[in-house]
Amino acid sequence: MRPSSITFLLAVTVLLLHHHLLPGVEASVETACRDAANSSPNVKYDFCVAALRSNPGSGSADKKGLAVIAASLTKDKATSASTKAKSLLAKTSDPKTKQCLETCESVYEDVLSDIDVAIPAIKEGRLGDAKTNLSAAVDAPDTCEDGFKDLKVPSPLTKEDSDLTQMSIIALAFTNLLG
Repeated sequence: MRPSSITFLLAVTVLLLHHHLLPGVEASVETACRDAANSSPNVKYDFCVAALRSNPGSGSADKKGLAVIAASLTKDKATSASTKAKSLLAKTSDPKTKQCLETCESVYEDVLSDIDVAIPAIKEGRLGDAKTNLSAAVDAPDTCEDGFKDLKVPSPLTKEDSDLTQMSIIALAFTNLLG
């Protein structure tokens, strides 16, 4: 092989390795999560990175795309929490627990409605609408947890509410970074 052919093959190999082993995907997710954490003290960086990396589209997404993905992940968390609340509601006979779970179910339905408005608003650049709806989603899980605290009943949804709150905070932070 001629030296120029070897040089060319070496250059192609380096480019391929760089593309596959050091993808810009992780850097953009990490950068976006770092920026969100710097802009909002409530954003947990590690949670942000793990959540965003779980979505295959996050690697090629721009800032707006990451905000949409974060809002979609918020919807997934709300759907999961709602499913669990419904399941628990079907199994419980305790009136206090039942009351709390009904409140939580209502709260999760509100979050889902808010996110259904926020996602297209982000896509269309209606950031004020998106921020309003995402802000409502941030506060909603606390309403669920407060019901359990007020009635002195242990919450079976603490993890779901914590994750939903964090994902909502991240979606709001990403949207705030858009303008």
